[in-house]
Amino acid sequence: MKLTAIGLVAMVTIVVQLSPTMACDVKDLSPCLIPIAKLPEPPTAACCQILRDQWPCLCVLINDSRLWIGHTLTSPNGHKLFAACQVPFPSCGN
Repeated sequence: MKLTAIGLVAMVTIVVQLSPTMACDVKDLSPCLIPIAKLPEPPTAACCQILRDQWPCLCVLINDSRLWIGHTLTSPNGHKLFAACQVPFPSCGN
């Protein structure tokens, strides 16, 4: 019984940790790539809206070392992009 409870807690923890990645899709950030590369070109409204929509789970993408987007978003131009969109840069605790 104790082992089953531990397994259930572990499963719930994994689902909770994975659920933000289900909401965030790295491909959705593609409208933001040109503004990051060509700053000071202003970001599009679509890019800024995506940053707002995906803000709650961006840390999952930023902290995933397998994804290129983390380095892109945390770069100086990435920070400028957040500022231009008036979206606070996520505090990812790392």
